[in-house]
Amino acid sequence: MEMIRRIFLPSGKTCLMRGPYILIFLLLHIIFLLAFFSLVGIPVVPLLCILIYTWVKININAQRCRDSGGKARYIVISSILVYFASLVVAGLGYVGDDDCMLLGVRIYFAYDGLVFFFLMLAPTQIKKQTNSIDRISI
Repeated sequence: MEMIRRIFLPSGKTCLMRGPYILIFLLLHIIFLLAFFSLVGIPVVPLLCILIYTWVKININAQRCRDSGGKARYIVISSILVYFASLVVAGLGYVGDDDCMLLGVRIYFAYDGLVFFFLMLAPTQIKKQTNSIDRISI
């Protein structure tokens, strides 16, 4: 239960190690694919699934980037830009009946895979917590 809470409400005090990151990422994709294809008959539910899926994915990627020593805001900003751009390309392809829709989906999943492998290979930095006693200088 703690891991599920940490996915939706991240904390600055906890650390997302490589093993739980991989497990969360795989479970997230399995659950998303099952929900997306089983609820395709209701038009609003797949869109809601995509939004929740993207939000959770950006959240865990930002946590993992922070815990490996990077700046989480760079992952968040670049993810939002790439996902929005791929959505626009896919939307233009849907309206124009071109192969751009497939290109938008490819961009989305290629960026997703690239970030996953980059963050999976990144080492986890254990941060030392300093007490107030350690900061006292004589």
